[in-house]
Amino acid sequence: MSAALWPITARIVTALNTANGTGEHETAMRLMKVMEEAGEATAAYIGMTGQNPRKGTTHTRDDVADELCDVIIAATVALHAFTTTPPAALDAKLNAAAQRLHEAEPWPTPADAYATAPDITREIAWTAAIARTLMDKPSGDDADRDYWLRKAAVLDRIALDYEADGVHHHTADIAAAAARQLIAIDYGGDPYWPEHPAMLTHPRGYVRQEYARWAKNQ
Repeated sequence: MSAALWPITARIVTALNTANGTGEHETAMRLMKVMEEAGEATAAYIGMTGQNPRKGTTHTRDDVADELCDVIIAATVALHAFTTTPPAALDAKLNAAAQRLHEAEPWPTPADAYATAPDITREIAWTAAIARTLMDKPSGDDADRDYWLRKAAVLDRIALDYEADGVHHHTADIAAAAARQLIAIDYGGDPYWPEHPAMLTHPRGYVRQEYARWAKNQ
């Protein structure tokens, strides 16, 4: 998910609140905006397929994608009116959707995954030192992989601390990005390979799985 989604939609919400207030009518207008954008996406699809013989083909796949992005933005803006923590609400929905795929819960708990992990401060120092070393003299794939794994793990742990306090912090987005970087350099990861749907909805879970395996073999 784009790291820009929540900061930018929050700015849109602030601008709308300033201009239009936050009453029931305004909330209804934001919900209807979602439907308006969905209608435009449908119209673009009809134009792409040339369903209307009088008009012919008027849109492209990129046009449909653009309109669908507008639907996402409008829905995200409207979501702010119904929860004080929109990112957490969406994450919960995505996790519920993953569960409906009828797959067993793949990820170890953070407590299990990081049971033997060094202190966070120590891990931050280690990753910073290794980052400098890798910049000066790139090493083998295994060393690079250890760096990305431990970096993703420590960022996940920092984000978990914020989440435990009920705070939405940008570290969560940074941790997810580091997790995706780890996924990108991995070819496997049985039983949940990088292309698996659960991987896409919860990349930080993959980090916990791989860190637990790595720690077990140290």
